[in-house]
Amino acid sequence: MKKIAITGGVATGKTTLLNLLRELSCPVFSCDEVVKKLYEQPEIREKIYQLFGTLDKKKILEKIISDEKAKKSLEEVLHPAVKAELKRFFETCRQKGEKVVFVEVPLLFECGWEEMFDEVWVVVCSSKTQQERIKTRSTFPELVLKLASLQFPLEEKAKRAHRLFSSEKPLEVLKEEIKTILKEFR
Repeated sequence: MKKIAITGGVATGKTTLLNLLRELSCPVFSCDEVVKKLYEQPEIREKIYQLFGTLDKKKILEKIISDEKAKKSLEEVLHPAVKAELKRFFETCRQKGEKVVFVEVPLLFECGWEEMFDEVWVVVCSSKTQQERIKTRSTFPELVLKLASLQFPLEEKAKRAHRLFSSEKPLEVLKEEIKTILKEFR
């Protein structure tokens, strides 16, 4: 079974690509979706509260931007749980006989998870487009922009890509591009 990681920067179009794959009936997994579900679990919420003294997302975001140790502590709570879910996903797909699976991993290189995958697809867009998306989608755009600047540079991620996708293309063009690539896996 071929495992493909989808990564990129904040608001570069990773989820858009994943959703197109989902529409095309491909098995997909989103680390971001898992993290959102983890935040709802009482035991995870308790660990986060113990670390930060709050569950307020803005305060937590401010803390992890300004304090590397706090960021690492949060990652130590979330990343093992995400990885466990991912392994379950892989096993389920393997049992179903899937030939290829797609996993959205925003922090692929930052976490050192690239060895888990056969290919890395990177989704890019211009810095201007990225900033516009962050400003229109985020509750705390100034903090998200700071967080984005702390991540592995998009240019470096692009250099490590097996395939590169621009999310600035029309959706139908991107979908056709994906359909063509999927024929290689079937």
